[in-house]
Amino acid sequence: MLETQTEQDLLRQSDPMEFWPTWKLYLPLIPYIAFESIRSIRSGSISSLGFGTIAAADPGIELGGLVGESKFKILRGLDPQHILKFFLVPKDSKDVHSILEKMNSIGLKFPIILKPDSGQRGQGVRKVKDPKQLEECLLESNVDLLVQEFHPGPFEVGVFYYRYPNETKGKIFSVTRKVFPKLVGNGISTLSQLVENHPRFKIQKETFQKRFSEVWEKIPKLGEIICLSEAGNHCQGTLFLDGSEWITSELENKIDEISTSFSGFYFGRYDIRFSSLKDFLEGKDLHIVELNGVTSESTNIYDPRFSFRERYSILFSQWKILFRISRQSKAKGAGLFSILKALRDFYFGTRIVSDLSI
Repeated sequence: MLETQTEQDLLRQSDPMEFWPTWKLYLPLIPYIAFESIRSIRSGSISSLGFGTIAAADPGIELGGLVGESKFKILRGLDPQHILKFFLVPKDSKDVHSILEKMNSIGLKFPIILKPDSGQRGQGVRKVKDPKQLEECLLESNVDLLVQEFHPGPFEVGVFYYRYPNETKGKIFSVTRKVFPKLVGNGISTLSQLVENHPRFKIQKETFQKRFSEVWEKIPKLGEIICLSEAGNHCQGTLFLDGSEWITSELENKIDEISTSFSGFYFGRYDIRFSSLKDFLEGKDLHIVELNGVTSESTNIYDPRFSFRERYSILFSQWKILFRISRQSKAKGAGLFSILKALRDFYFGTRIVSDLSI
């Protein structure tokens, strides 16, 4: 895919709000979320009091996708023809030979994607090129891992979808285009210097330094293209742009068809890779990488072209829809004890995940 001049210009912009920590970004929403949580309390159902009510929006996903949900279980709920091939590697069964046999049985070849079955914001996602690297990656974590087919793209998008339980047809809330960070060597500067001199990439210098530690002080050749990230994750360096112009009736119908086949799913974001923009706009050539539940973001809010007001308008609209869905749902939501236990296990347990990502 040839980047447009607009994308090249935006990659050179530095927008501090784009890299705010999550707590700071969501601070203005806390009073609203608290109000809606209290409003959503259901008498006689202690398991769905307060904030946990939002889990009712996606009862087909563990805790609605609040925290610690299994990517493997979510993908199993989707039509196989629309998802990249995958299988689960339990934390106590990390035998390279068995993994290679499983790959062969379902037609998976290197490179592959290896990532924690329960993970957030691209942490620990690795592109594995051969059996030797696979063996090395298996030693870097003690959690269940997902082996997934690698799709070269070159396109990746986030498609945010919702459907009210009392309606038969859903809608696409937003489409986010993803522009992967790239640098071009000048034959003079080291990779470290190229990153340092880039107004946007220097903000994520530490991430790139870990990722390219072996060549960090080497000089790329003149014209050499260095792709700093292959993961469509904002925290890993990818630029997010609003892609509302890519929303077509054909695409919306296909996403709705896929979503309604997943029992208990009404609200969330698909991460999708595809090769042809024309086919994508016609609802074809969709290869689902992941599906995220109630804590999904409409990631177009990170588009540096959006103003402060526009970003919060999107966020408030997203949460308004989420609470409306949860109130219409017949599911109970999640209890406080379940949420706290999941948070403890995910953030304070004995999880070990590689700090290197693609």
